[in-house]
Amino acid sequence: MECSQPGSPASKQQPDLSPGRTGAGIVSAQGCFHPDHAGVIQYFAENRVYSVQIESCLSCSGGCRYCYASAQDASSAEIPAAGIRRILHEVKAEGVRAIDWLGGDPLRRKDWYGLAREARDLGLINNIWTSGIPLADPAVARQVTRVTFGGFVSVHLDSLDEGIYHLLHTGDAGTKIRAILRGVENLLASGKPPGEIINCITFTRPLAGNDVERTIRYFAGKGIKTCLTQICRAGLGTDHPEWVPSGPQIRHAIGIRDRLDYPGSDISMSTMDTNKFYCGGTVCITVEGDVTPCSVIRRGFGNVNRITFREIIRRHRHELLFLPLRKNNNAERCSSCRNQPVCWGCRATAYYTTGDLMADDPNCRVRRRS
Repeated sequence: MECSQPGSPASKQQPDLSPGRTGAGIVSAQGCFHPDHAGVIQYFAENRVYSVQIESCLSCSGGCRYCYASAQDASSAEIPAAGIRRILHEVKAEGVRAIDWLGGDPLRRKDWYGLAREARDLGLINNIWTSGIPLADPAVARQVTRVTFGGFVSVHLDSLDEGIYHLLHTGDAGTKIRAILRGVENLLASGKPPGEIINCITFTRPLAGNDVERTIRYFAGKGIKTCLTQICRAGLGTDHPEWVPSGPQIRHAIGIRDRLDYPGSDISMSTMDTNKFYCGGTVCITVEGDVTPCSVIRRGFGNVNRITFREIIRRHRHELLFLPLRKNNNAERCSSCRNQPVCWGCRATAYYTTGDLMADDPNCRVRRRS
């Protein structure tokens, strides 16, 4: 496959989504999470940014002991509202379609609703990644449902087991678990379709086996898919090498996710939490203003406080959108893998293992199928 220039015809880059490849269609579409699946895939083919993640603040009540975005003064670290408004206008001018609101927990900002409404009024789709705890307030859940029309909401519940949850998070485990579950019910009651809700699990060794299956199965029973991320050696994650799961444990968890969330699919996103169309069409703006390829990859390519978003994308599209991987996935074994139409491995895992954004994802070795 040859990479097209932005806006140029990209038929050679389109994955095989023909009726004969039903599995590819399922994972290609649903693994984007964006309800506008076709738009995400088209932006990917044109080497364009579909979604911008805005790390609006670092304050969060989730208390994840492995958080990649840790900060010494997280409660006060946030992008000023004026800065977010400027970013919204810049990314809209660049043709971006969606905003993924990140934290910390973006719902911890007092002005989150007004900023999300401004994004919506600009014609941008809002997606919200939250701990889920603020959604225990029905009024907040109703506001979230209103501003994410056409977008998705992700909550974050690693485990239904209070003992395991307490190991991985600060605070009272039972109280937090019940708040997140109540928040999910509030979203559903407010009219948010279950297909537009995600539960995000950061997969660690304590979750391996029956525990991760129980959690994925619980949400699948409600029609809610799982975003299965892998713990990375970044932020607080560097303090817990003992929580990094083994290859067989990762393979088992991936198999559960595929079987429950994508039944009938003959291919897998492998170790990624989303398919390559989401990752290859998304960039992140951190709370410091750095533009990174991914919220977990804390390596900036330009800063929106010093240079325009458009200029950053013009200069660093190659790295931010992983353009080399669109040619041949940068590895012989990837080019021959049956999962290649939707997968190129987790770029964050590759980066923190090798220092190279385009390197092999070492965890993919447990999933290789030719």
